[in-house]
Amino acid sequence: MDTSTVDVPNVGPVVMRKSKRAKRLCITIRPDQTIRLTVPRGVSVRKAKQFLHSRIPWITKHLRTLRELGSVQQNLRLPKINKVEARDTLIRRLNEMAEIHHLNYSKVSIRNQKTRWGSCSAKNNISLNINLARLPGQLRDYVMLHELLHTRIKNHSKEFWAELDKALGGDSKAMAKKLRKYELGLTV
Repeated sequence: MDTSTVDVPNVGPVVMRKSKRAKRLCITIRPDQTIRLTVPRGVSVRKAKQFLHSRIPWITKHLRTLRELGSVQQNLRLPKINKVEARDTLIRRLNEMAEIHHLNYSKVSIRNQKTRWGSCSAKNNISLNINLARLPGQLRDYVMLHELLHTRIKNHSKEFWAELDKALGGDSKAMAKKLRKYELGLTV
């Protein structure tokens, strides 16, 4: 089984996908309400289904939130982004933050990502979501600093969060929580 679909009562279809890269079982609900269960190699289908069924309350809660947001968003127009301007602004700010915090990256790319605000590769290439241009400046800076710090610390260890707290001069976990409120509007 690389990919299969399971029909879960009161939830609907869930796509189960085996992944060589996954380290743990993970449920993802997309803005279009598609539900996916990522299953690491070595985890049985039976164990994956048990995990899925144990998370039904979490899934139904988030589906309800998505539906409520969907009805609200139908009446809201997300601001248009001038992609050229947004790209220039994001790169300029990334360079400023790298200089301020003495962090170096190899390359930067600006893309319209559907599930991430940013990422940092093993080769220190940073990818930023163009939708960062829609965020308040404080959250935009948080994402950029988060990715820049990954050029030095490649994981989310206690050391990483402590360094991020120090660089931000505050509670990075609180910033991450604020950022989650914006995650459903990731479309250009």
